[in-house]
Amino acid sequence: MRLKYPAQPLVFSFSGVTPLCGAVSKIYEIYPDVDASLCLYRDRYFLAVYAGLSMRGRVFRTAGEYGAYLGPGRVLYSFFEEHGQSISRNAVEDLGAALHRGGK
Repeated sequence: MRLKYPAQPLVFSFSGVTPLCGAVSKIYEIYPDVDASLCLYRDRYFLAVYAGLSMRGRVFRTAGEYGAYLGPGRVLYSFFEEHGQSISRNAVEDLGAALHRGGK
């Protein structure tokens, strides 16, 4: 069996800033360098986490505590980003680091 490389991003939806920040902060604690894109579409935040295969389980469980898992897929996230507003191409590092600096 051959797996696609790189793996499809895990796409999550968040109803507001508070759950989004909670998820990003927790992901930052376990994988501060993971690539992730963030956009806003129709009053919901969408986060695409480009986690490697060994990281996916923890990212899924961590972000899933705060938001809805929509599935894996570049096309799914691209739709939200294209029709909404792109916020960050490096969301975990940018937002996660800011949240952790602010909390100290």
